[in-house]
Amino acid sequence: MSSFLLDSRSNNTNKTYFFSFNRWSTFIKEHGFNNLPADPIHVALYITNLIDKNCSPNVINGAIYSLKWVHELNGFADPTDSSFVKSLQESAKRLNGKHVNKKDPVSIDMINELCTKFKDYNDLLIVRDLAMIVLSFAGFLRFDELSSLKCKDVTLYDEFLKLFISHRKTDQYRQGNEILIAKGKTIACPVSIFKNYINLAELNLNSDFYIFRPIFRHKCIAKLIYKNKKISYTAARENILKRLKLVAPSLNLGLHSLRTGGATAAASSEVNERCIKRHGRWKSDTSKDGYIADTLEKRLSVSQSLGL
Repeated sequence: MSSFLLDSRSNNTNKTYFFSFNRWSTFIKEHGFNNLPADPIHVALYITNLIDKNCSPNVINGAIYSLKWVHELNGFADPTDSSFVKSLQESAKRLNGKHVNKKDPVSIDMINELCTKFKDYNDLLIVRDLAMIVLSFAGFLRFDELSSLKCKDVTLYDEFLKLFISHRKTDQYRQGNEILIAKGKTIACPVSIFKNYINLAELNLNSDFYIFRPIFRHKCIAKLIYKNKKISYTAARENILKRLKLVAPSLNLGLHSLRTGGATAAASSEVNERCIKRHGRWKSDTSKDGYIADTLEKRLSVSQSLGL
């Protein structure tokens, strides 16, 4: 039963909660009190200590949720169900919350310009980076979804390719999801670029190997490492941003700029909103809207429609 109870949360959530609870345990035992069951006033003092240390609201939320979770699993009263704790949680948002600096979206013109710049290159490193860029843009992919793609997760057709996303952030029950990416008509066609990458990397689409792996060079020839290890976030970010900065040097870019840019381009083309939400694996309209940057024309159309 214990293992089933733990399975009520994802492995990553369990790890986060255990880490936060151990942090609480270290704090309270140093002061000579019990960590379980916890006294609500001790929890309030612990949250006060975290606020004094300028911990982010995410850290404080993690501490509260982990305490609530552990106490519920052990059949104890929830010490976070206290007016003190709830008020301190709101206080942390006001005092320690930071302004979210969202990344700028990448546009289709930037993608086309970048692909044109490297159209005559057959270096595996460059082609791999371009494949990651166009797939992330066209599929609204998060980095974790992109890096976790395995050869067997891709099915190639003449007019489109199908990606099977086995794990994603909003898929709590790991049911998976399929993404269809159509063949394009420009030099930035994601299907053509991906096929070129598959051929250069000599990948077998029936294998269990990760598609995007680190690359090494041997006698000036770039090859994927033989070990089945997916590319790291740091390496992917460094390589992708290096390419994007060639066509957008002044923008504030990140890996999420590709997901945001793809969703923005689809919304600007009047694509059905339900299809956009499904394509981006968003559970709610609120989540989807946070990724779409309205164009200047659309923003101006609000006041223009007033007939002043």
